[in-house]
Amino acid sequence: MHRCRIVVVATIAFVSPLSAQSGDPSRGQQDFQACVPCRSLEADRNMTGPSLANLWGRKAGSLPSFDRYSDALKASGIIWDDGSLGAWLTDPRRMVPDNEMPFQGIEDSRVRSDLLAFLK
Repeated sequence: MHRCRIVVVATIAFVSPLSAQSGDPSRGQQDFQACVPCRSLEADRNMTGPSLANLWGRKAGSLPSFDRYSDALKASGIIWDDGSLGAWLTDPRRMVPDNEMPFQGIEDSRVRSDLLAFLK
């Protein structure tokens, strides 16, 4: 199971940077409106979920001002970048089993690409 997860994440990591480069940030900004009830783009303005400000390069589960991370996410070792965030947006339960985020993922690759382009 672990090997399968590594293959899935590696594949998404390879494809996602290309997707983020081709995404449309203005469409991504519109798509982000679905996230606004729980997420902020302002540094340390945490809501139901942690702030997404300065997300790239940050270790998952490590924002000091947010204390409600699942043990699974804190132990994941993930560093957020195009690939890891793309995999998370695709299927967070597959990427980090037992995480506590109530989010099923985004099936539409265009929406994921646009959202990545906006967040970046």
